[in-house]
Amino acid sequence: MLQEERHKKILEQLEVNNTIRIAQISEKLGVTPQTVRRDLSELEKAGFIKKVHGGAVLNRTNMEPPYSKRASTSIPEKERIAEKAAEIVEDGDAIYIDIGTTTLLMAKKLKSRKNLTVITNSLLVAIELADSTGIKVILSGGELRGKELSLSGPISNQSIQNIFIDKAFIGVGGLSVDSGYTDFHIHESEFRRMMIAHAKMSYALADHSKINVVAIFKSADIHEIEVLITDEKTPNSIIHVLEEKGIEVIVVPEN
Repeated sequence: MLQEERHKKILEQLEVNNTIRIAQISEKLGVTPQTVRRDLSELEKAGFIKKVHGGAVLNRTNMEPPYSKRASTSIPEKERIAEKAAEIVEDGDAIYIDIGTTTLLMAKKLKSRKNLTVITNSLLVAIELADSTGIKVILSGGELRGKELSLSGPISNQSIQNIFIDKAFIGVGGLSVDSGYTDFHIHESEFRRMMIAHAKMSYALADHSKINVVAIFKSADIHEIEVLITDEKTPNSIIHVLEEKGIEVIVVPEN
């Protein structure tokens, strides 16, 4: 198979899944992993993709992958990250749970907690916790984004101006050492920034597919979130740089 044809098929797979693994594309195209790595390097140089540990993601700063696609990718890693985040929450805490697939998984693991107050702009998180007798849910107002079932905008921001919390658990569209934490929706990024500023501690929940991805709107600088919770596929080089900058990195093991 010619290189041009391989590149086309790799991009087609990324259009469908938003992320690919080297082993999977190697088997699908019938070429060696080394060939796939060279192809990914060429596509990255051309600006089409971002390489991540073991694979690649599309490089589109202004295009958010559909929720259904995000919810079906990196599920084992997201489950473990969500479990670790839930362990950090203590009975009696007041916390913010961001919109996102990993944060929703986290919410599902909190349903038995007692005397917990949860601030959220995610309808999915609010519905998940609605029948938990030990949890008070405060849902922001604002403009509804239908596909995400999220609330944001000036009314949302106004609703939380006087709310201060113990811990903020932040969803991540992309994480880059240079660009910080980024996402795809300007009003949701603004809401997120306010909750980070109003929290005693902030935790970013980001699996490896978000590393070295830059979305269009900044949510926070690297130093503004004290703790990153991620998985073992996140490159050690990134972890070391973050730790050198004073950020605590919690790497959740596979087992």
